[in-house]
Amino acid sequence: MKEDNFRAYAEYYDLIYLKMKNYQKEAQVVLNVITQFENKPSKTLLDVGCGTGEHLKHLCSQFQCSGIDINRTMIETAETKVPTVKFTIADMTNFRLNEKFDVITCLFSAIGHVQTFKNLLKTLNNFRRHLDDKGILILEPWIFKQDFKQGFLGLNTYEDENVKLARMSTSKITRSRWITFMHYLIGKEGNITYIKEIHPMLAAEYADYLHAFELAQFKDMRFLNENLWDGCRGLFIAEK
Repeated sequence: MKEDNFRAYAEYYDLIYLKMKNYQKEAQVVLNVITQFENKPSKTLLDVGCGTGEHLKHLCSQFQCSGIDINRTMIETAETKVPTVKFTIADMTNFRLNEKFDVITCLFSAIGHVQTFKNLLKTLNNFRRHLDDKGILILEPWIFKQDFKQGFLGLNTYEDENVKLARMSTSKITRSRWITFMHYLIGKEGNITYIKEIHPMLAAEYADYLHAFELAQFKDMRFLNENLWDGCRGLFIAEK
């Protein structure tokens, strides 16, 4: 993963997703899942791929929270929102923190950015390394390969008195990669700018995730895919 792949994505992230997502509701679902599946009282939580900190904004009242993300712009935004949370700029495949956590979350399909099964396994091993004994991992997968929709076009828009934004996206699968193309038209100060970004993502099936969890020696893996939140791609729950 490279931070510079996310230039426009990071800068306009909140404009797009604060309009689309109910982070407070999602955080409550996560809290309910923790309460249901924890094996001991959970006090510490690490959010991997935390983005701009919106989930942590709603979880930090319940846990001592930390967050990591590869993108500096997102971390800087998160720090202004939730100053009580410890944030680190790091890659989920190889970060090293000198502490362990009762809960690790990886939400909004951030895991898709690992791109390959090899990196998925490397990342799950890293998560396990950072979990306390009997700690739990909550992971929202990227879209399963079988659910790929040929020819699908995504469209998101935003406007206020200072900026007008349109983002269109499309994807293709090449070998084991899911490639997403994002096209931005950004209007500011009387000018219109066009930016194109390419995001290589993980093309994997449900069975691939199961295999990776097994190889990483997680226990009691479950997959929840009902009664979560709008747009959720399911949640894997696994225990160290």
